[in-house]
Amino acid sequence: MHTPPRVARHHLLLAVALMLLWTACASLVPRQGWDPANGPVIPHDNFPADCSMCHTGSDWTQLREDFTFDHAAETGYELRGAHKDAQCLECHNDRGPVAAFAARGCAGCHEDIHRGEFGRSCESCHDESTWRPREQRSLHDHGRFPLTGAHAAAACYRCHPGAQLGNFQGATTECAACHRDDLARAPTTGFHANITSDCQQCHRTFGWRPASFAHPSSFPLSGGHAGVGCKECHTTPGVYTGLSTQCSSCHIDDYNSTANPNHAASGIGTDCAQCHRTSGWRPASFPSHPFPISGPHARSCSECHTTGNFQQFSCTHCHDHSQSSMAKQHEGEKGYVWSSPACYQCHPNGRG
Repeated sequence: MHTPPRVARHHLLLAVALMLLWTACASLVPRQGWDPANGPVIPHDNFPADCSMCHTGSDWTQLREDFTFDHAAETGYELRGAHKDAQCLECHNDRGPVAAFAARGCAGCHEDIHRGEFGRSCESCHDESTWRPREQRSLHDHGRFPLTGAHAAAACYRCHPGAQLGNFQGATTECAACHRDDLARAPTTGFHANITSDCQQCHRTFGWRPASFAHPSSFPLSGGHAGVGCKECHTTPGVYTGLSTQCSSCHIDDYNSTANPNHAASGIGTDCAQCHRTSGWRPASFPSHPFPISGPHARSCSECHTTGNFQQFSCTHCHDHSQSSMAKQHEGEKGYVWSSPACYQCHPNGRG
């Protein structure tokens, strides 16, 4: 089916006319005023009748060189920051009454690229001087994942893949979400074998290395134990369970090599914690004694434990009593025997 010649000529003339009109309008780009990129000029029905207030007499598409408008004085609404430099038609255009858009707040003119996830209070991150967000990291501290250590220096997109497009959804607080490669590089046997995501058990945000394991409360690592490497106690490669908490399991060599006093010969048991502390193996401090070591009895161990066996002691060698005089003083005392254990039985506090 062919188009009639008259209709074809009519279409051609219309296209040429539209092209000439667009060319004419595009050539009239004003130095100050209407920009074709802003769309068609809106009706001026509510503008002042004196056109010369804004326009030059020779060209209605160009504003006067000395054109000024006190927005606060004329409208009661002050333009601050970057809004002072905005062209009039960016707000006053053919999209509808400016009041309708102003009622929406920032969203009236600024597209919410965050898709509503931060609410409508744009001013919590943006200001009128620049649209660039401010204090993002400090605002993060009020959320469920405060940024500390190396996290505070990480780029947002490292955790929020859509951050560069304004989308901060989808981030998780699970360590493995970002540190999966670190976990994959860790040994697959031993300690890491049973750990899948809870990296903060050993690692800190201030430094991935060195790791610091939170030892079970049944055997807290304090004093000298805190600086010992795991392998010094857990000697079987890859095995970190089943180790005895008895001191002698690690300190049996210290026990056997002690000469003064010789622990094994003196009857001292292998419970090292009775006298030794993790803050320092020496000096040892003997626990509270059933016989008060105070006053004249505050002496060295060997003065009472004369045989080297700390299960045995002597009272009579130090106290100047003769057996005959003591027998006379204890006449009538049932079970009296001239021996140190007997002395202690009746004089547990060292007194008469």
